[in-house]
Amino acid sequence: MKFTTSILTLLATITTAVSAAPTSPLTGPNVSVPGTEEYTHALEKRMTGDATWYDAAAGYTACGFLVANTSFTVAVSASRYDSSAVDGNPNNNRICRRAIRISGPVRQGVVAYIRDRCAGCGYDDIDLTPTLFEHVVGPLGLGRRQITWDFV
Repeated sequence: MKFTTSILTLLATITTAVSAAPTSPLTGPNVSVPGTEEYTHALEKRMTGDATWYDAAAGYTACGFLVANTSFTVAVSASRYDSSAVDGNPNNNRICRRAIRISGPVRQGVVAYIRDRCAGCGYDDIDLTPTLFEHVVGPLGLGRRQITWDFV
C-alpha cells in the first residue's frame, strides 16, 4: 500500500510539473512572438482576403515612405497594422518593410512590401498599388478580388 501511495504521489508531482511548464510560442495558434517575426512568420497560415488598389503616391505612407504607384507596395488592414505597433511612432511599426508573397488570379508568388495601413480593409485584406494590382489581379476595373498571401 505504501508503494502504491508513493507511485501515485510521484505521478501527481510529474503531472503538476508538466502542466505548469511554459508552453512554446510555436505550439499555439499564435506563432508570432514580438521581436521574432522574421523567424516565426514562416510557420503562419496563408491568409485569404480581398485585394483592392489605391493611389499610394498621394503622400507619405503610414510607414513614412514616399512610394510610386508603380512600386510593389502593400497596405495591410488597420487592425493588423495597429497590433504590430512598437511605440507611438507609426514609422517604427514592426510590420513596416516586411515582405509578403501574394497569389491572385493572374500571377502567383509575387513578392511585395508592406509600407502602408489600410483603414477600410478587413483583417486579412490588402490594398495594392495600381501596378501591383494589375500584375497580380488584373485590370483596375475589377476593383476587388480574392487573393491569398503570406509573410516571406
